[in-house]
Amino acid sequence: MKYIHHYLKRLNIDLPLVANYKFLSKFHHAHFYSIPFENIEMKKNTFKLLSYQNIANRIIFNKRGGICFDFSILIKSFFEHIGYSYSVRLARLLTPLITPTTHLLFIVTIDETKWIFDIGYGAKGPRSPLMLIDGYVHEHSFLSSKVNWHSEFGWIVSIKENSQHDAIWENIYAFHDIEALEPDISMAHFYTINSSESLLNTNIVASLPKENGRISIRNNVFTEVRGYLSSSFQIANKRELSDLLLENFGIEIPFQQIREE
Repeated sequence: MKYIHHYLKRLNIDLPLVANYKFLSKFHHAHFYSIPFENIEMKKNTFKLLSYQNIANRIIFNKRGGICFDFSILIKSFFEHIGYSYSVRLARLLTPLITPTTHLLFIVTIDETKWIFDIGYGAKGPRSPLMLIDGYVHEHSFLSSKVNWHSEFGWIVSIKENSQHDAIWENIYAFHDIEALEPDISMAHFYTINSSESLLNTNIVASLPKENGRISIRNNVFTEVRGYLSSSFQIANKRELSDLLLENFGIEIPFQQIREE
């Protein structure tokens, strides 16, 4: 993998590269908490193609974020460099509405055990790799995750924000354990970029998890959740949006370059 040293530095990882669960968990945590989920220049990025060089330049060297399709380019190369056995899956979102299979994630197999590896859902995504077994639960002080089998939808991933006093399990996406082929991935990416029904095509979003909360931007609203406390405010203009992106997400975009919705 080119730029392996720079990628590890971006993630602040200083561990031996070993294809085991311990490193997979550390890698998931480092990427999830370091690199924002964001789509602010999504269409512009598409014209440059989803090549390793372009994604590396944007995420590793220019310290930008991305969406699941962007992250997958780096993840695939990283897994292959270390020696993980992995495959790709496409999932359909279940909230706020059911979508086509447009969310990309990985299945990593270690000692015959399958793990869901997903760092591309955003700050409300799983906070750890999840064992692909019915009833598996990953407990976390802020946001727990669960895996269940469903006869129609296949594997369902659910989350529960424990900071909410009335917290309940919320199904976020579902997938069948079948390899996603490149034409399927290309179609899913095309839909995400171009469809009028795609949430990422019709909204500006940025999010980043915190150990006991999360921060996010959705169009002109900034939200911060800290434990049981949540606050939101309206973003006045593009200049303020540009400042918030830099201060909270480490994303530097001149306000003149932020697209209209």
